[in-house]
Amino acid sequence: MRALSRISRRARLGIAAGSVAVVMLAAGCATVPPAPTSSLTAAKAAIANAERADASRYAGAELGAARQKLAQADRAVAAEDMVVAQRLAEQSRVEADLALARTEEAKATDINQEMKRGADALTEEMQRSGGQE
Repeated sequence: MRALSRISRRARLGIAAGSVAVVMLAAGCATVPPAPTSSLTAAKAAIANAERADASRYAGAELGAARQKLAQADRAVAAEDMVVAQRLAEQSRVEADLALARTEEAKATDINQEMKRGADALTEEMQRSGGQE
């Protein structure tokens, strides 16, 4: 009789432990982390900033990559893969920031070259004027 009660106690513990494990597993599978809303919003804002700066002209590849990663992030949210969505949204923002930086660099280079051409023209004009006096 005593052996029977020990077996049943062990069996009860095993059943209880198994039940707890099943409940925890089910709860873990059923819980989907929240969508990375702030990262998605930041990526969209960075893309909009790059577009306003005319990045499609100066850094089209980077801007295109930012848009593509944002679209992939949106698809990951729809598939409830929030970890991947977070990563892709952050990569999208970084690509858009890179597009903006390259655009600003290209614009600054253009302005610098224009100023150099203007300075060269002034120097040439001064040399011509100086020789006529």
